[in-house]
Amino acid sequence: MTTPTIAIDRGATARRIRKLERYVEANLLSEGKFICTSCKQCRASSDKDYLFRKGIMSHVGRRYDLQRNGHPLRIVVVGQESGLPKRAEFTERVSLETRYRQTLQVSGLERRFYADDGFPGRNPHMRGTTTALRLLMGVGAGTDRESEFIEPANGRRFHLFDGFALVNRLLCSTGPKDTSTGRPTPTMAHNCERHFSATLSILEPTIVVLQGGKVSAWARSTLPLVKERSPHLYESTLGGNRVVVCAFSHPSARGDQRWGERPDAPYVRDVVEPTIKNALRLN
Repeated sequence: MTTPTIAIDRGATARRIRKLERYVEANLLSEGKFICTSCKQCRASSDKDYLFRKGIMSHVGRRYDLQRNGHPLRIVVVGQESGLPKRAEFTERVSLETRYRQTLQVSGLERRFYADDGFPGRNPHMRGTTTALRLLMGVGAGTDRESEFIEPANGRRFHLFDGFALVNRLLCSTGPKDTSTGRPTPTMAHNCERHFSATLSILEPTIVVLQGGKVSAWARSTLPLVKERSPHLYESTLGGNRVVVCAFSHPSARGDQRWGERPDAPYVRDVVEPTIKNALRLN
């Protein structure tokens, strides 16, 4: 496997983040308060006994604007919602800066693919995300720590979690207390669509990785199918620009759809790896 040349444009990313910060300040989080005008309606649509966590913003790596062999590579991974973290600061009303720190530092740098040398392991969701990013950035699926760091043609090396954006389709989550089981409602999906669409319009991804069946269905209004390339790959448009979309099961799905435990899982070999390879050809 030939390692691709990766270059970064930190200035472009900084401008995107400032634009996203302005959107968040005006529509979502302002001075620590969650100001989304749909919040009450979304909460009312959920079971009254469920925990409702408000306002978990997106993660945008500081090396988000990449080039792979001279071609723009802006990766957005889309999950359904945030799980239930153990640390209170990540529970609700989580700013862009805090979410960035949570994803890069806590999930990336402070953990390993598997628990090793005194470091805890990542959960299946972030293991699967690691595998997808490794394939997209050209280092191949695996578990070794060193390959998680990318040596760009310009600038200092960076962890691959600093080279992508993690955008949940829902910025709030609801479900039984003391669990990470999400029980989102159609009302939540409908109301949050405008925030999802605005975020992607600012980020202008070239490749989107959708994680889970509900996410794939809920993303179609923002990322409509223009040309299907395979059951897991299609071309879309966003703001007049082409976007390549990979639609996978959630990494923590059950049975043969599960791909977040091992980088050599059958779903990785038969679905994720060939789909990403084709996505990169189209990118």
